[in-house]
Amino acid sequence: MRKPNNMTKIKRVTELRAKCLRLDLEATDAFWLCPIENLANIYNGAGPDWLPNWTRTILSFILRLFGPAFLIHDFDFELSDKTRKGFNLVNKRMWRNIRKILSFEYPLTRFHLWKERAYWWGKGFLAYRACVRGGWSAWLDDTPDEKEEKK
Repeated sequence: MRKPNNMTKIKRVTELRAKCLRLDLEATDAFWLCPIENLANIYNGAGPDWLPNWTRTILSFILRLFGPAFLIHDFDFELSDKTRKGFNLVNKRMWRNIRKILSFEYPLTRFHLWKERAYWWGKGFLAYRACVRGGWSAWLDDTPDEKEEKK
């Protein structure tokens, strides 16, 4: 798969942050003040940095509804304070944002959308649980990422 160029990624991150704002997703002030170019360097889509790009591309497609929540989550991980309390806080924030996205896209008042809502809820919950169960090592990681090594 082709790796997107930087302008494509900046455009995607700009769209995701606009959706974060439109949906009133929860994020730190630092996230809202961060330049788009910096967010584009931080954001890797769904999945941890150690996964190959093609795998994250597939995961990002499968979990595309939650891209805005993952953008905030990636930013939070970049600013890791390396504490269990901080780790739990950012994962719970991601879960709240996932549920907020679900409520916007598939409101409970629209009975005909309940099947789709359940489908996406399951995907969102699995993404949240994967972060809780497998994200601790990434939270503690001090190694430079691929982007810095290539410079």
